Amino acid sequence: MALTDLTELEILQGSLGLMWVIIASLIGLKIIYKSITLKRMELVFVGVAYLLVVSAWWGVAFQFVSYGLLDIKLDEFTYLFIANAFIPIALICWGYAICEIMNPGLKKNLFIFISLFSIIWEFYIIYFLFTDIAMVARLESTFDSNHSTYNLIFIVTAILIFVITGIIFSLKSMKLEDKELQWKGKFLLIAWISFLVGAFMDSALTLNPITLILVRIILISGAIEYYLGFFLPKPLANRLVK
Repeated sequence: MALTDLTELEILQGSLGLMWVIIASLIGLKIIYKSITLKRMELVFVGVAYLLVVSAWWGVAFQFVSYGLLDIKLDEFTYLFIANAFIPIALICWGYAICEIMNPGLKKNLFIFISLFSIIWEFYIIYFLFTDIAMVARLESTFDSNHSTYNLIFIVTAILIFVITGIIFSLKSMKLEDKELQWKGKFLLIAWISFLVGAFMDSALTLNPITLILVRIILISGAIEYYLGFFLPKPLANRLVK
């Protein structure tokens, strides 16, 4: 079985990646479900955005299940497609949601910019996946890919858009008189900081058991904080606002 072919570090990397994807996806789905029940369509897009942001780690999770458990290794095209192609869509969903929540008038400028950027990025990914895959990334090992310079520019820009708009929204919430909304803003602010730190560490640090566990803890805590930033349970809210 292929699981026995993996090193201990690869097993840890794959299992933690799968755990992170499952937890974050469940939180994204819970946001979507709760938003639908409340008939808050802008929050539905918040959940969809988070669900698709996590697709950056789908390659690791799917590879671990496919190769580690089923002995079927994902080819480079499939791995890179599922780990890249859905992030521009996530950015469009986030842009729509944040513009609707903060100021619908922003759709005339900010949302148009985000949409155009995302469409160009999506076209770039799809086109070069079929014509010159190295322009997107290369799969260097079972669970590791190395992005091209151009694609990395798109990724960094997208992260900055996510984080900057998220922080602006958080700070605005923290300035409101409603104590509960202030706490939601605080949780959302911490969530985006956690995501930024976790994503940076995941790509920049040398992988070892300690860094892998630390990065996944940061990302998972960010997912929980993200949920609390939009849906703060009443018992917790009551304790915090006292």
